Amino acid sequence: MLNQKLIDEEFSFLGDGIFLNVSSVVMPPIRVQKAYESFMSDYISNYGDDIVPKAWSIVEDTRLKAAKLINAADPLEIAFVKNTCEGVSILADGYPFQAGDNVVVADQEHQANLFPWINLHQRKNVDLHVVKSRNREIWADDMIAAIDERTRILTVSAVQFSTGFFADLYKLGKACHEKGVIFMVDGIQALGRLNIDVQAMNIDWLVAGTNKGLLGTLGAGLVYCRQDLVEKIIPPYASYQSVVSHVSPPAITTNFEYLEWYSNARRFESGNLSYNCILAINKGMELLLELGIDNIEEHVRGLEHYLREKLSDLTLPVVQAANDKNWGGVVCVYYPPQADEQVIEILKRYKIHCTMRGGYIRLGLDFYNTYDQMDIVSEALHEVSQIK
Repeated sequence: MLNQKLIDEEFSFLGDGIFLNVSSVVMPPIRVQKAYESFMSDYISNYGDDIVPKAWSIVEDTRLKAAKLINAADPLEIAFVKNTCEGVSILADGYPFQAGDNVVVADQEHQANLFPWINLHQRKNVDLHVVKSRNREIWADDMIAAIDERTRILTVSAVQFSTGFFADLYKLGKACHEKGVIFMVDGIQALGRLNIDVQAMNIDWLVAGTNKGLLGTLGAGLVYCRQDLVEKIIPPYASYQSVVSHVSPPAITTNFEYLEWYSNARRFESGNLSYNCILAINKGMELLLELGIDNIEEHVRGLEHYLREKLSDLTLPVVQAANDKNWGGVVCVYYPPQADEQVIEILKRYKIHCTMRGGYIRLGLDFYNTYDQMDIVSEALHEVSQIK
């Protein structure tokens, strides 16, 4: 059961606003806000003395929290990057593809998990097997059927950004494991809201920006790479933070022949990181672990069932997967695009903050949302449905 007192304390700044835009950006809890601001204050107050070693202790602690959250076998399977796209691109660029190899990808993917693969196709002649969705749903059986003897990677978003469809990660992971295919998951719409277990789901590569359900901030993300895959991936960039074959200043490098990469996910971190962002991630994950990811998922799923029931008589189109196991805590509603100004006015009056553009409303549910708020959302959307 969720600790509502703790949630109220951490999100007191929201007031009576109804924040349902987690599928776009996060509202960082108070402890995250304080951590982000404190990093620079501590940096300056100490004249920068020992800032890098202190920052790396933050990084190592954040690896521990991330590994616990996603059930990674080892914290050193976690690396920190700038965003989802960078995490996907490291795999796309670093894996030793051969001409004629292919990657299986769904047609619903966000550009962050699509453009790196199109770029790979253009640059290295790697084929893309694009799986067509059915009624905006991505069927696991269709993805699996697209795998052949030259498939090296199957990639999918845990939760699709435009529909809220939650992929069957267990089924996909099991099939990829049996067929020797790398299973890559874009987790940005799921991590922190749903329980993503990389071991149980046979996920080989997981990537997510931390500016959504992970309660972090913009400009930071994480990568999980299963340990026995790490050494197959050669990153597209290198620096002293990513290799063990470096020398400490003021000595200079004398070996110009080869680099000895770290044998863990640190090889994907080429230089100094956004330490203030990682401190923010640390505190966000700290709160998620305190609340319990199973408790969070149960609450999110409960809210979604309740809201969908409230909207069951809505005359507007509501995107809804046929099976509720594929509901991902995101509810998408379409309205006449010419009604933008009226819809904006209604949402503003009800103090609802969500993604809204060109005929599309996206409501991202999270643990700080309440059933009372769902009643208000239903009332607002029923008013939207009356627009002539």
